[in-house]
Amino acid sequence: MATLVFYLEEEQSMSHVLEHGTTTVGRHPDSIIVLDSPSVSGHHAIIELSDEGCLLADQQSSNGTRVNGVNVEEALLKDGDRIGFGDIQAIFYEGDVAAGDPSPDLAAAPSLPAPEVIYVPPPEVPPQDSAPPPPPADYRKVQRPPARPRAVRVSGYPDTSESGCLTALIVLGLFFAAFVTGLYMRHYQETEGGNLISDLMSKVSNQVPKIKIEQ
Repeated sequence: MATLVFYLEEEQSMSHVLEHGTTTVGRHPDSIIVLDSPSVSGHHAIIELSDEGCLLADQQSSNGTRVNGVNVEEALLKDGDRIGFGDIQAIFYEGDVAAGDPSPDLAAAPSLPAPEVIYVPPPEVPPQDSAPPPPPADYRKVQRPPARPRAVRVSGYPDTSESGCLTALIVLGLFFAAFVTGLYMRHYQETEGGNLISDLMSKVSNQVPKIKIEQ
């Protein structure tokens, strides 16, 4: 059974037996392996153990995940690989670790070969069908019916010559009636009740000379 041995501060170590399936590593309490270090991200990496081997995958951590001193995104672990989760160092063992095994010198220069990096090709995107070309423009002239002549409106002022004459006669008649009425009222006041028409008739009759016809 595979085992991870973590070497912490003050020469302390911690071992964790990996089980088949997924093991999460990070600073967050919901991780299976909790590493209380500011250099470790909340969800730092995952370890997938199966019959085909042990696959380590970084989870876009801030300080990265290293295998034998090389930053990796995914790597297939082998016995004795040194793993760095931020500043926390660990050793991967394919089997159990004996209690009296000496601690390796983690500060020494790496002498193990570089990890096997698994390249995952991007998914193939099916080619998209290009849009059909637009239909050719029809340059033939379209026969249109002849335009109908529009009715022409003649605007102007109405002929008011006859109504103007009638209006003038009405105004003159009103003016004359007002003049006669005023003259009648003035004569009535001056003569203390005299009649203008009868007085005019009497004056006219007095001024006409009388002709005596002798027989």
